Amino acid sequence: MKKLAILILVCTSLTGFSQKFNGGITAGGLISQVDGDTWQGYHKFGYLAGGFVSLKISPRSSFQMEMEYIQKGSRRGADTVTNVGNTYLSRLHYLEIPVLYQFTFADRFQAEAGPAADVLLGTYEEVNGLEVPYITVPYRTVTLSGIAGVSCFITDHLKAGIRINYSILSIRNGHVAGERKIFFESGQYNNVISLALSWYFNPREY
Repeated sequence: MKKLAILILVCTSLTGFSQKFNGGITAGGLISQVDGDTWQGYHKFGYLAGGFVSLKISPRSSFQMEMEYIQKGSRRGADTVTNVGNTYLSRLHYLEIPVLYQFTFADRFQAEAGPAADVLLGTYEEVNGLEVPYITVPYRTVTLSGIAGVSCFITDHLKAGIRINYSILSIRNGHVAGERKIFFESGQYNNVISLALSWYFNPREY
């Protein structure tokens, strides 16, 4: 009887703990630039999509781990008046894995922040409409970003959020013209602003 009571207690505890987990899917669009590539401005459009698991640790606090595809990079078009000048396009495809702390306030709003590992899946560069045949300074296969954002629950399942996503480490293995020093080293840095919708499989807890 004592063993049965212990087993029931353990199972009840695990059930209660599992109820604090929630999961879902997310998708959205973004604008980006690469700081340090001499092309300034959020002219590159991209998108992101993936899934997440969240763990509620208190009535207002939770941790969320995500895994998503995200397209970063930069773009420069010809002069809008004269329609001349060099054009440039860079597409950087990443598998991004953020781990975020989220704080709920005013009932339906959340502030979030945390690091994200970026695993490079592929690259594409072109100048004046022609693909660059080789990359002189290779991109890092794994780098690190920092994320901060705010979001709002539209319903108990659906949330809309805006984020700033910025590289903590340079995205290239080497020095390039126009690079700038930010944080720990000189180099190029992804600079992204995204807007996304997230759908939670289970309704949020109050």
